Amino acid sequence: MENSTALRDRLLDEIMDIPVIDVHSHVPAAEPCAERLRDILGYHYFTELAHSAGLDKAVLDDSVPDEQMIPQLLDGMKAIRNTVQHSWLTELASELFDFDKGVVTSDNWQELDRAVQSAAGQQGRAREVLEASSIERVFLTNSFDEDLSRVDTDMFVPSLRADNLVFELEDPEVRGKLEEVSDTEIKDSNSLKAALHTVFEYFITRGAKSAAISLPPHCETVVVEDAELERVVDKVLSGQELDAAESQKLQSGVFFMLAELCGEFEVPMQVMYGARRDAYEHGVPKGTDICQAGDSLTGLLPLLNSFPGVTFCLSVLNEGLNQELVNYGWIFHNVVISGHWWYLNVPVYIEQDLTARIQAVPGTKLIGYYSDMYKLEFGLPKFNMYRRSLAKVLAEEFVGRGLGDEEQAVSLARAMLRGNAQRIFGV
Repeated sequence: MENSTALRDRLLDEIMDIPVIDVHSHVPAAEPCAERLRDILGYHYFTELAHSAGLDKAVLDDSVPDEQMIPQLLDGMKAIRNTVQHSWLTELASELFDFDKGVVTSDNWQELDRAVQSAAGQQGRAREVLEASSIERVFLTNSFDEDLSRVDTDMFVPSLRADNLVFELEDPEVRGKLEEVSDTEIKDSNSLKAALHTVFEYFITRGAKSAAISLPPHCETVVVEDAELERVVDKVLSGQELDAAESQKLQSGVFFMLAELCGEFEVPMQVMYGARRDAYEHGVPKGTDICQAGDSLTGLLPLLNSFPGVTFCLSVLNEGLNQELVNYGWIFHNVVISGHWWYLNVPVYIEQDLTARIQAVPGTKLIGYYSDMYKLEFGLPKFNMYRRSLAKVLAEEFVGRGLGDEEQAVSLARAMLRGNAQRIFGV
């Protein structure tokens, strides 16, 4: 029997050449690449891990100059050199900036900083980074009031982020922004739906291919009758506070409106499930959220059952939900399994979850990976990490178990990294 390492290496060679579609990121279209080293080191994976290991978060304040902040952060990052996250920094520094010193330290960071600043000034840098990373298109995450007129849709795909529309509509400021961008006075549930329709239409005409939302643990969607939704909306518009049950009805009502619009405009909804926001009061920026055990996806059943024609691309944050997620991908026609989100974005979880998905879910319903990155430079090490895990799992748990041959393994990888996203999102 052939050595699985040789097979894995051959598969990896093939997989590395597949130009991928990254279906979820937080890259700002106006400044997609790092302008200086601080833009890279400020990634929350680095700052939250260094802070966890003892770094004073005051060091990270925007008022602290690079000459003080960067050496202290890098000294703090000595404690995280065992992590895969730290390896991302080493790999991107070497591959994208020709940094030949190995580990970035408080003694050699200036050289890398100069390289980052020099590269940032080069015309076509964003496309160069994407080509080096074998990434063809990157989905953005755009607020409903964001101006999309200057988004380069050859590289980027807008996506409507719906979090504040669903969870913050009781805030007069959010409603005011919605009225402004939609040029619609919100007087009742019908005009609310009309305003959301206008926003959707604006996004679609400017190349958007999905809506996206992050849901908290134990999120419960409910079917709300028209009369009850009208009552709750009227109460909000009159300035009255809603109780917990009424807030749930308002949130579900808006969520269902957005799902209906996804159906009308024939775009999927990307759902990231399970982040408990601002749980750690003393964390660094973007380093305050956690997952929560003992959760279930059953709260999504009313939504999924109400819109069988809408594709929902589901991601989860809690490892305990992955068997349930596989179950949903197994039987729900309108559920696609997408990526390895956040705390599950390390090889040990990727490989065990990927194995289950490949062995139990139709290959046409698997979107292998998305970067969730804030700057394009992180696409290279993050996707490379996934590519290595994918090659290993395909060699050992697909070909090795007789589920398919080498050619079929490459075909599955191509579908998971590119083909499925092309078809599901229409890009």
